[in-house]
Amino acid sequence: MSHELDPRLALLYEMTPPCRLAADIGTDHGYLICTLVETNRALRGLAADLNPLPLEKARREAQTRGLTKKISFCLTNGLTGIPADGLDVILIAGMGGETISHILESWPERETPGITWLLQPMTKPERLRQYLWDSGFVISREKCCTAAGRVYSVLEARFTGETASHPQWECHLGAIDPGESPHALRYAQTKAAQLEKIAAGLNTSPDPQSRQRAAALAEAAAVIRGKIPPVTPSLLP
Repeated sequence: MSHELDPRLALLYEMTPPCRLAADIGTDHGYLICTLVETNRALRGLAADLNPLPLEKARREAQTRGLTKKISFCLTNGLTGIPADGLDVILIAGMGGETISHILESWPERETPGITWLLQPMTKPERLRQYLWDSGFVISREKCCTAAGRVYSVLEARFTGETASHPQWECHLGAIDPGESPHALRYAQTKAAQLEKIAAGLNTSPDPQSRQRAAALAEAAAVIRGKIPPVTPSLLP
């Protein structure tokens, strides 16, 4: 690979199945889509960005690697104007969970069957999970990584058209198995601590609704704590 991927992009690369066409939405410097095509993980690529400067950087990266005949470039907001025809994988990373949800909601072809969505929310992953479940998507798996001292998850989702209710703890932990890796363990520990802190603050409020929310968050934290395995040397973060 011509450019070493940071942990977030490396995880996205690892989770991308072999495919004919992958679209990298918010491509930034283009390292991920270029690496996917360069290694034949994707036979062709599409790089899209809202701003011309990062898109030009991605174009130059593709030129440097001799990939300009295999990657197309699109200056657009999210998936606007991008057809679903032929798309196997859509990757969206480095944005907040609400922004990613908005990108999906704004794309008329989001319900196209057969597309694998790989989504990496920088913030509010619980909002993204809830949106996906409410909109007929199934989260088939999640994996975690640590980058610049923070732990993140990558969600793999597919549209099925079926909606289902999920308990609050699952909105916060998703399909992450805390025993799978040190990163997943740290994700669960961090999330439980965050929920406990919010619940403690809400519990001091005289407002009954705030105290009810505090109880719900504390319960979610307790469930997540219950899923954390005893810490062994192999799972130390």
